[in-house]
Amino acid sequence: MLQIKGINVFYGAIQALNNVSAEVNRGEIVAIIGSNGAGKSTLLRTISGLLRPRGGTISFEGKDLTTMPAHEIVKLGISQSPEGRRIFTNMTVQENLQLGAFIRKDNEIEADQDLVLQRFPRLKERFKQSAGTMSGGEQQMLAIGRALMSRPQLLLLDEPSLGLAPLFVDEIFNIVLDLNKDGRTILIVEQNANRALAVAHRAYVLETGNVVLSGTGQDLLTDPKVKEAYLGG
Repeated sequence: MLQIKGINVFYGAIQALNNVSAEVNRGEIVAIIGSNGAGKSTLLRTISGLLRPRGGTISFEGKDLTTMPAHEIVKLGISQSPEGRRIFTNMTVQENLQLGAFIRKDNEIEADQDLVLQRFPRLKERFKQSAGTMSGGEQQMLAIGRALMSRPQLLLLDEPSLGLAPLFVDEIFNIVLDLNKDGRTILIVEQNANRALAVAHRAYVLETGNVVLSGTGQDLLTDPKVKEAYLGG
């Protein structure tokens, strides 16, 4: 579904990704793990078209994304829930969800909104509430719900558990599993390597902009190097 081949990404003179290759197959949960500053979020932002690689290619369902504008990438079926949630805090839950469907012109937006509210009952309770008044976990649910409103085939999740209480972390990872069971393909970037590898079919380890390991989620959970570096022993 998604093919990344040898991409190089820079911030000015600083290279953030070095010859990175990865792939995501339809129906998978794929995790990208690594320490802070490894290039995980840079990779998602490059897939989304917010950053441009200086070399290499990215393709989705056979279409070249490498120079495509971000809004066109959303139209193709890729949507991102960004790091730090980035919801519109001065708007209501309803308005945030409607903005998630900005590329759509069909008659099923309201039906999809109802599906999001069924999946996230807390958002239904706070539908007319200003998004900035909600807890971090509720805002994360809104960020994911907003991303779902564009009807993505591939959902990019950037640090969905960051800064959340343990109870909300459990809930977020249950949502990831539920979305995948419903047929959604997911690429997740996550510092909580234990949780990410536990739900992932496959995973990649990024270190200072390089892919240093890849394998199934279960294989990486038991890999001595991964355990020592990312799993606390």
